[in-house]
Amino acid sequence: MASSTRQSRLALQEKLDKLSGIDLKLAGELFTISNAIQQSAQLRSMLSDPSAEAASKEKVVDAVFAGAMDAAKNLAKAAAGMRWSATRDIAAALEQAGVRAVASQSKDLDSLQTELFEIGQLSSHDAELELALSSTRASQEGKADLVGKLLGKKVSEAALALARQAVYSRSYKRFAEVMEQYGLWLAEFAGESVAHITVAKQLSAEQLERLGKALAKAFGRELQLNVEVDEEVIGGVHVTVNGEVIDGTVLTKLVNARLQLS
Repeated sequence: MASSTRQSRLALQEKLDKLSGIDLKLAGELFTISNAIQQSAQLRSMLSDPSAEAASKEKVVDAVFAGAMDAAKNLAKAAAGMRWSATRDIAAALEQAGVRAVASQSKDLDSLQTELFEIGQLSSHDAELELALSSTRASQEGKADLVGKLLGKKVSEAALALARQAVYSRSYKRFAEVMEQYGLWLAEFAGESVAHITVAKQLSAEQLERLGKALAKAFGRELQLNVEVDEEVIGGVHVTVNGEVIDGTVLTKLVNARLQLS
């Protein structure tokens, strides 16, 4: 991510954090604004143009999003007044602000992160479902309705809001990847990172506790542990934290041994 976009994202998040009464309604309106900007190249260009006057861009926001609440429009105006490395970055930043708004009103971020991980796993392990939710041919409204029918009251209102938004997102091509990204943003908000752990069989509570302490010591901070069981792992543990891989699986050790022998 280029420095100008990084700085603007942080500035936008600071503005969001200063607001009072952050709720799912505000998050939903930020998602609506982000989706509209994502889908319109002309709108993206107009709002991210550094040479355009701030007043003219504010008028565009007021005209296009006339029905939105003032807090959401003000954040969109603030974003339009910032510098972005690419036109698409302004939409992505507002989407991230929406996720942050969901996190701000959540009383249990750990549980919410777990819900997002499980929803992503449900999709990634069902090829037909993943195709249905990621297809560009199906309407986004139809996919959002499908998410609502599948999850219904099985998950929290916050998790459902994020899952429904994920079908509109263009951050990644696959629904499961969007859910993973949302989980990373939640972890960032919580001041921690996510450790994606792959094992051959489910770990006990004691094993998870020991692994969590070991990883926290290694990385210098608490980590959210997302555990996936994959029989192909054979044995050992495969851990990924912010792109850094710690691979202690039997399969990897065997492959490395063969490479050294050859």
